[in-house]
Amino acid sequence: MTVKSLELPAYDPRGAYGMALAYSTSNLGGTHLRADPIAHEILRKPIATDRFSFAGKGRINKIAEDNNAVIDSLIACKFSFYGASLEEYTEAFAGVTGCEYSPGQMNQIGERIYLTERYYNLQNGFNRHDDMLPERFFNEAGSSGDGVEIRPLNRASFLEERRKYYRIRGLDDDGNFSGADFLERQP
Repeated sequence: MTVKSLELPAYDPRGAYGMALAYSTSNLGGTHLRADPIAHEILRKPIATDRFSFAGKGRINKIAEDNNAVIDSLIACKFSFYGASLEEYTEAFAGVTGCEYSPGQMNQIGERIYLTERYYNLQNGFNRHDDMLPERFFNEAGSSGDGVEIRPLNRASFLEERRKYYRIRGLDDDGNFSGADFLERQP
């Protein structure tokens, strides 16, 4: 069970729809280390969301991917992000480097990191067909063991939220950049 040849981790995407989108759109492949909507869907923090709905998951994942790109670039443990905010990381960065950035500026850096990774993936042959889960998740029910029904993912709903995610990212409906000059436009 892989996405982009990376084996999926512990979370069954049929039981947390944000993870379904996160696994499929991650530049790395099926990982929980690029976006982590489990915090919203299971831990119910910082904002509780319905784990059996795709509504809003594109935006949640985009924000998380950008934030996690910042944390990765700082070589910090992203699991501490559950207890520390981007504001606190920004303050720590300024304390260590003397460089002052706002949390918004740090988030823009994270967005550029994510998009640069996406750009290189596309240049190396990846496309929207790689931003897909294994068929099993759309055809087979899951199991929970505690009486919760885990239905197969609705493909149309998944594809619609993926399309919304692409739009939020500034990509076209196929997950591509509008022009080949992405790198030239970067600061």
